[in-house]
Amino acid sequence: MVTGFYRMLFGTLLVGAWLLWRGRPLAVTPRHGVLAVASGLCFGTDHALWNTSLVHTSVANASLLVNTTPLYVGLWSVLVLRQRLHPRFVGGAALALAGAALLLGVSWDEGRHALGGLLSLAAAVFYAAYLLLMSAARREAEVVAALFLAGCSSTLVLGLYGVLGGDAFFGFPAHSWAAFAGAAVVSQVAGVMGIVWALRYLPTTSASVALLAQPVGTTLLGWWLLDEALGPVQALGAAAVLAGIALAAAVQQEAPPD
Repeated sequence: MVTGFYRMLFGTLLVGAWLLWRGRPLAVTPRHGVLAVASGLCFGTDHALWNTSLVHTSVANASLLVNTTPLYVGLWSVLVLRQRLHPRFVGGAALALAGAALLLGVSWDEGRHALGGLLSLAAAVFYAAYLLLMSAARREAEVVAALFLAGCSSTLVLGLYGVLGGDAFFGFPAHSWAAFAGAAVVSQVAGVMGIVWALRYLPTTSASVALLAQPVGTTLLGWWLLDEALGPVQALGAAAVLAGIALAAAVQQEAPPD
């Protein structure tokens, strides 16, 4: 919880400093500003749930379940927005999810850790809500303004969860503060800004499937930086994820043939 709080806090301070440096007001309408703030509340809750799930189940299980976000985005698009998803898009999303299961090496006998699984699934629902709300905000709001407003609300909600949970916010060694700062710069400012920027130009369904590339990147970095083994099953899973993303991106949201 506290890791997520400092990631959001430091990242939002950096974005706020950027806004002050350029000397222009927030380019956002009140309605789209509210959407950005609401998306940040969902993003902070997603982090709180998923970070907590890691102590109740394996990293692999938690990572797979939190990456079920495309399912919820797709259901919302079909049932609420009345969009028609191309069969090849659905097939690509399914292939990417199956590849993620192979890549992460999920052990299904860990079903006894029901709490961790439920927290991860709930995190995926809130992440889907974050993507949908941020996509709506980005119809008018510029990327830096939307990221700053969402970051403020995410920071507040994570701080509140941490206080309610009795977490310590200070007393960490220097390498922990360095990790907080690294997460703020790499994951929040660079990574999330890329997502927020893309939501102006991509359907939310396509963006949610593309984000399944995250486990692939994590696995490759683990192999490169941490000497973690990358066997043929993991390689097959990574290839399936990338193939599924490519298939889904090729058709995006074309209407299926009559």
